[in-house]
Formats: sequence, C-alpha cells, structure tokens
Amino acid sequence: MYRPDDIGTENFVRCGFRDCYKCCLETEMILTKEDVARIEKNTTFNREDFLLPTEQTDGFMQLKNVESPIGRKCFFLSDKGKCTIYESAPGGCKLYPLILNLETDEVMIDIDCRERAWFNDQTYMHEQVVSVRILVNSLLIENDEMEEL
Repeated sequence: MYRPDDIGTENFVRCGFRDCYKCCLETEMILTKEDVARIEKNTTFNREDFLLPTEQTDGFMQLKNVESPIGRKCFFLSDKGKCTIYESAPGGCKLYPLILNLETDEVMIDIDCRERAWFNDQTYMHEQVVSVRILVNSLLIENDEMEEL
C-alpha cells in the first residue's frame, strides 16, 4: 500500500507534520479484516479492546476513542500524541489525509486535516490514489459480507 507520508522515494508526498495528531482525535477510522488481524498479531490487544461494537457502527469495524488528557483520542494514540502501532497502523491511517468522497467518487484531501493547504499543493502518484479506492472498496465489500451473516 502506498501512503502519503511514505519516505521510500521523492515521488511520494511525505507528511512533514509529525507533531500533528489531529486526525487521531475523535477518529472514526474504519478497519479492514486485514487491519484487525495485523494489529492483533503485532500487539497484545484483542479486537474487543480497540474496536467499537459493530451494532454502534452500521456493521463496520471502527476504532474506539478513549478519554485522555489530550482529548478523546484513538485507542492507539499515546498521551504524548504518538501512534503506538505506527508500523501496524490501519490502511486508512496510512493513506490519510487522502480520502474518497463517496458522493463525487473523488479522491481528495480531508477537509479536517490541519495541513490541508500543504497537502493540496502536492502531486500524488497514481498508486496512492488507487490505494485509496482499493481500501474503500474493500471496506464496503467486507461490510456487505458482515451484514449477510
């Protein structure tokens, strides 16, 4: 998966705002089955620890927010604003601030991103845009499969 802040090549847009964690506050991050399996494999947590009950999320697997001194934050964000599972982070976190607008079918920068202006001035590789579409399609397919159970 290609992420906006990949460091592997100068062709990728790289986030220069490592001190920002706004996207991890009051998050509504949806996870794929693969995300959940990877997190469970690489941490000591079970899905019940970090996911909201699916009856609260229209059947999607969504990260919990927890109370902290810095506000309601992602279950995996430390009180110092650092991701504690960065290498195992969900696909949506890796691709953020790129999102898919379901109404227009446009891959865009999330309007809630603190550094939106900077990201809007960047050029994204085709692979980054395709990764967003693949992730959203996977989430929608998985949710349909879960509803059928």
